[in-house]
Amino acid sequence: MSVISVDDVRSLVRSALNDAQLQLVIDREQALLTQRLGAAYADALTTITQTRRGGGASLFLPRRVLTVSTVSERLTAGSDTAAVAATGYFVHGDQGRLERLPQGTRWGEVVTVAYVPADDRAEWRAALLDLVRLQLSRTGLKSESIAGEYSYTAADDWDADRAKIVRRVGFFNL
Repeated sequence: MSVISVDDVRSLVRSALNDAQLQLVIDREQALLTQRLGAAYADALTTITQTRRGGGASLFLPRRVLTVSTVSERLTAGSDTAAVAATGYFVHGDQGRLERLPQGTRWGEVVTVAYVPADDRAEWRAALLDLVRLQLSRTGLKSESIAGEYSYTAADDWDADRAKIVRRVGFFNL
């Protein structure tokens, strides 16, 4: 299910696309966010499981964290997976960060975390609307002008604009 609807987009963006075509654009942009962040927040029972590279004192997740269900780690690439007790880490929820305890210890090479993200529906909606708007305004032209009546200049770097929008939702570099 989409986080935003065709009507949401139509209320903010003028487009010649029909509803089915516009829904395809929405779905593609939402798939980008889902690929980077995991599924959109649905409720407090939706758990995301992600495997991250460890090795440091802190483990960074791509989203703010409401609760952590389980954490497991492999100390080295060939070792067995071991569960980490809740006393073995501290959750900095608003930072999307798990700090390894006791202080001075480090995460294993590979860490798997099952967690419930904080409710970020408002951020997802705003980002998706902006991503769709950016996609619909994208043109093959760098600039155009019509008899002094109309002038358009494209963004210098579409990818940088997209990355800036996506970073508003989560913690990561694109």
